[in-house]
Amino acid sequence: MTGIRFLQISDVHVDSELTHSRLTWPNDKREQRIEEINGLVERAVRLAGEREVEAVLIPGDLWDDEEVSQKSIHRLVEAFASIEPVPVFIAPGNHDFCSPTSMYSRSAQVARGMRPWSGNVFIFDRAEFQSIRHPSRPDVVVAGRAFLENVTTTERLLGVQIERLEAAISLLLFHGSLDGYTREGAGKVTAPFSREELLKQGFSYAALGHYHHFQTVLDPEGRIRAAYAGSPAGRTLTEDGPRTIVFGTAGPQGIEGELERVELDHRRLHTVEFDVTGSDSGLIQSQIDRMAAEQDWRTSDVIAVTLHGRMPKGASAETLETSRGGRYFHFKVIDRTRPDYDLDHFDDRTVEGRFIQEMKREMAAATDESARQLWERTLYYGLDALIQREVHPAYED
Repeated sequence: MTGIRFLQISDVHVDSELTHSRLTWPNDKREQRIEEINGLVERAVRLAGEREVEAVLIPGDLWDDEEVSQKSIHRLVEAFASIEPVPVFIAPGNHDFCSPTSMYSRSAQVARGMRPWSGNVFIFDRAEFQSIRHPSRPDVVVAGRAFLENVTTTERLLGVQIERLEAAISLLLFHGSLDGYTREGAGKVTAPFSREELLKQGFSYAALGHYHHFQTVLDPEGRIRAAYAGSPAGRTLTEDGPRTIVFGTAGPQGIEGELERVELDHRRLHTVEFDVTGSDSGLIQSQIDRMAAEQDWRTSDVIAVTLHGRMPKGASAETLETSRGGRYFHFKVIDRTRPDYDLDHFDDRTVEGRFIQEMKREMAAATDESARQLWERTLYYGLDALIQREVHPAYED
């Protein structure tokens, strides 16, 4: 028996507006970036055809929202039809959820005058798990489920044994949150599951979606039994570094060999942070240049530099962006600094001095850290108003 060769891609978020990130894209570059991300599925499918895979596995968040455009869906329909009869299995996630009027509905597509999904596209359209036999590999069964709306759930869906058709090789598509995975924050947890719950299901391999970084799940013998491919493009500050799709071969007992990660996006997002306290404008710029060399920043890349500490006089985030912005596709400085006010030496006969004294007293009396930070922000906003005669939101996330 031979294993089944597959492509795994998820969390593309086609038609993402890119307006919810601190990258604050200029309109022209934002539109260009949206177009680049929207084209990644077509590139992945062409590569799948060239590599003669036997299945395409998509465990959710293919597009970003139910308002996805008909143009973008048409591109996806055409891409998947181009590799027919290779089956494309889709388990809709919380962003591309499968409602009766969603673009996953062939009848809804026809009602809109669109070409429907081709016959090689298999969409899991129920909240309950279903299993489908591979159309040309009777020894392979694929199981999955759909989100029916964009809501989080704490239900442990893998805590109950999934019934499925019998087959030598069984694949699971699942959109959910692996316990202990903290890189993307507790607020993103939905359909949680543990490594033990997943392995107890007994699938040969599980293609996972929802989290945007590559990660594998190993069984006690060290074999890969599940993986997040991660998102194929960086859209937010948490999606830095190489973004990939995954090729692999699944046998009865897991992945045969290794999973191959392939980078499709020709841009990378690089994020760096450093404290500017005690630096001058020239030293800050030289630090940025050193990081650029160490991390091999390319002119096609997206760079996000977050500054902390006390910003020296004569330096500003705007100046840094202007001085380095032309070198890269997009260069953003995120200012989390405080002005270099001297809070230890002040004349308490002045308004500024009395204000500093009172705010420091409130900070010292704060009962918890959040209250202390609130008074600290009040202190800096007040000094901005008193000294610079100008206030901009800058001291909070």
